[in-house]
Amino acid sequence: MTARQVPRFQPEALGALVPFGPTEVEPDGVTVAEADFARSVFPHVPFKAARFTVPPGGTSSPDQHAVQEIWVVHAGSGTLEVDGERSLVEPGSLVGFASQSVHEIFADQGEELVIYSFWWSATDE
Repeated sequence: MTARQVPRFQPEALGALVPFGPTEVEPDGVTVAEADFARSVFPHVPFKAARFTVPPGGTSSPDQHAVQEIWVVHAGSGTLEVDGERSLVEPGSLVGFASQSVHEIFADQGEELVIYSFWWSATDE
């Protein structure tokens, strides 16, 4: 019996990674880096994505828009407010927003929040 050959690591296989664009710092101290799908092997995905952080004690500005959105909390805990309703979020929390809902996140648990956001056109609502 012949041992199965395991393919060697090939750097070009990393093309599946999606790079992030430059990190921007907003006036409220939140940092945002949008995923750059155009520079990946997925240049035509039907959504956009970003990673953002909220410093301890900070808050995002209230946001409202015409797209649907999902957040995945990667690190940290805090309070999420959606249309005036508050709930606690922690690593692994997955929350969704209908278009035009007002949403804001508070890093009020003494730690930085790291969140991944995915959004797309609300035409299918």
